Amino acid sequence: MDEMFVRAFLKALILPPFVNILVLVAALLLLRRWKVLRALLVAASLGSLVLLSMPIVSQLLASQLERYPALQWQAINPEDYQAIVVLGAGRYRQAPEYGGEDIPKHLGLERLRYAAYLQRKTGLPILVSGGMWSDDSVPEAEFMARILEGEFRGRVPWREGISRTTWENAVYSRQIAEKNGIDKVLLVTHAWHMPRAVYSFEKAGFKVTPAPTVFKSVDLPGIGVMDFVPGINALYNSTWMLHEMLGLLWYRISSD
Repeated sequence: MDEMFVRAFLKALILPPFVNILVLVAALLLLRRWKVLRALLVAASLGSLVLLSMPIVSQLLASQLERYPALQWQAINPEDYQAIVVLGAGRYRQAPEYGGEDIPKHLGLERLRYAAYLQRKTGLPILVSGGMWSDDSVPEAEFMARILEGEFRGRVPWREGISRTTWENAVYSRQIAEKNGIDKVLLVTHAWHMPRAVYSFEKAGFKVTPAPTVFKSVDLPGIGVMDFVPGINALYNSTWMLHEMLGLLWYRISSD
């Protein structure tokens, strides 16, 4: 069985909403004699799911990760850097509306658009990073570069097409960097993913300036009633935030 499939399955097990469902089912089926414990587990499972579905909670979680502010490109001296590195974020496989080609998911497109924007402002070349799963035929880096060059009119001299994790993004990008005199980079990924990306790339030997995009912890003019109304988008965002927190913790434990 593919290692990445196992890893993805295990992550699904410990993240909402799957973990909440498992706890709920286990409590109802296995704890009939321990009514108090069963009631506590049911309440914890449903209560945490409701909380994570609230926009106010998802934004609070995001604020714990989005520690790097938006890059002020006007203050950037392009001569201090050698490249912009942009990380992949998954693929929409065999998109029928694009003739059956693989294309980036919306997260990847958000990163590519910002990388192209930074390139127009700085003139720096782009290194794209993203590999393949076992059933893929084209590295993610290939269609990332195609989008950047064909649709955003970007310049992409380097394509890292082996990696399947953020850690591998850094390791394999470093191999390309060392061959091309790349040391200092602007690193493009989502604001909530940036702590894990920066950690990985600095461990690999890069000198990183974070260039985050798409912030989820945007300051609001005030807290309203709708910030406490559960919704699917907030649950989706909360799940991503928990995923990143667990991922960063794992990287720190396993790499030190």
